[in-house]
Amino acid sequence: MTQNDFQWNLPDPVPESISGNLDSFSIPFQSVLYRRGFKTSQEAISFLLPQEPCFPKELSLRHLELGCDLIKKAVENKQDIAIFGDYDTDGITATAVLTLALRKIGARVIPSIPNRIEDGYGLNLTAVDDLYDQGTKLLITVDNGIRSNAEVSHAKSLGMSVIITDHHLPPKTLPAADAIINPMLPGDPYPNKNLAGVGVVYKLISELACYFPAIKPREYLDLVALGTIADIVSLDGENRYLVKQGLIQLNRHSRQSLLSVIGAVGYLDRKIFAADISYQIAPRINSSGRLADANHLVPLELLLSSDPAECGKHAQTLEIHNDRRKRISRKMQERIEVQFPPKAALPPILISLDSDHDIGVAGITAGYLTRKYYLPAVVGAVGEETTTASCRSIPEFDISAALKSIKHLFTQFGGHELAAGFTIENQNLSLFIEEMTALAARELSHLELQPALEIDAIVKLSDLNSAFYRELLKLEPTGEGNPQPIFVARGLTAQRVSKIGKYGDHLKFIVDDGQNTLPAIAFGQGSSASSLAGKFDLAFKFTENVFRGNREFQLQVVDFKPR
Repeated sequence: MTQNDFQWNLPDPVPESISGNLDSFSIPFQSVLYRRGFKTSQEAISFLLPQEPCFPKELSLRHLELGCDLIKKAVENKQDIAIFGDYDTDGITATAVLTLALRKIGARVIPSIPNRIEDGYGLNLTAVDDLYDQGTKLLITVDNGIRSNAEVSHAKSLGMSVIITDHHLPPKTLPAADAIINPMLPGDPYPNKNLAGVGVVYKLISELACYFPAIKPREYLDLVALGTIADIVSLDGENRYLVKQGLIQLNRHSRQSLLSVIGAVGYLDRKIFAADISYQIAPRINSSGRLADANHLVPLELLLSSDPAECGKHAQTLEIHNDRRKRISRKMQERIEVQFPPKAALPPILISLDSDHDIGVAGITAGYLTRKYYLPAVVGAVGEETTTASCRSIPEFDISAALKSIKHLFTQFGGHELAAGFTIENQNLSLFIEEMTALAARELSHLELQPALEIDAIVKLSDLNSAFYRELLKLEPTGEGNPQPIFVARGLTAQRVSKIGKYGDHLKFIVDDGQNTLPAIAFGQGSSASSLAGKFDLAFKFTENVFRGNREFQLQVVDFKPR
């Protein structure tokens, strides 16, 4: 268990009138659907079986045609096109999709992503100069660029044309690019404001396909799904359709690069779900960029390759990088936890800034602290003159708004309500800690902070059968905006409790309600074995465990409460 007790928000009973409308589904699944706001079978089916949206032309992304015209001109004139992405999975997949699509039509493409440690986020002047030296005439940013005013102006001064594709909130003054494709632009008519960076690129290549029939946009839906899930955008509407279709394609194993990663993870004998991307595949794609001495281009080179030997080599490199990332993260977490003893009075925001911290895993570590203590957290690496930090937060505290309110302290900052980052001169650190702590105290000190679990249905173990599991599969892809359902079963006992994992971090046991039993696993709760001595209520996800070809249903524990 963590330092917090979860507040279980139990579901209201499904009204009889609505239950009658949903009577084609099991009673527990009716509760799941009702909890998500569906009151009729037609509403539920429209969600469970999403269709590709067909928006009228007047609702297209602004500058989409202009961007296509610029690309068409560059291709026809055999000009070099640079694609500048980002170091996270969304940015890497966006870079790969656009590179592969343009190469399909014979374009001369220079793909590039920044080094997280050396370059930081976004377009930078050095990268612009390097791309110019390589002969770039058209510069396209993907998953970044909307705040790169100075860099875009510099590129323009060198004679480049610039297309920005991005999905982040724009500043008041936009960069002087030739075309800006971003659904978040003020007045942009495109209905889906939640596209990931790779989703914006998908819209661009879909439009390009009208000019170049050799581009088949659907070929890239597996990469679109990977980036969209990893960027934690809402999986409803168009995003749900893109990801659902992308997962179908991914599970056909038609792309050698992803097949190699899946093989390295050990999942060749099982179906890949959205959660597998979130917890297994995306962390590996991200891992190289988090290490100071690793080649940050490995994941991009992997996704651009179709050679089995090369893909296998890159996938194994990502395994090595991911293992190292885990070790670094664990050591950093242990070091920081000393600052915040279990029974000590905690400040309203956890701030840990140190020259020994690794900026590559600062975001991961801040997220760990936020989950453990249910408080906003800031973790940063102190350099000689400046400090770069990552922030994670809770719904009760908008970390982006907090940073914006003291933006005069930063040389660079950005993010959203729950995740952000900044760079600050070291001379301003004391003032930052003072002002940020005061902000958090003002907003949080009067609140009873407690993480909540939204329970979808109260079930018996006898409800958890293959028919119910098949119903749950219809909810896929699950993720942001459509979380995996959480169930509660009451009055259980545990048998054969054992600690597992290299560090004994996890628990494995059998749950028993007196009539039925099922295996259960509790990740990260190895220290809670003694809490299972008597009867308890269990909050869990109903999953299927596949190991060496053997399949069994398993309860993935989220929380439990002794009775």
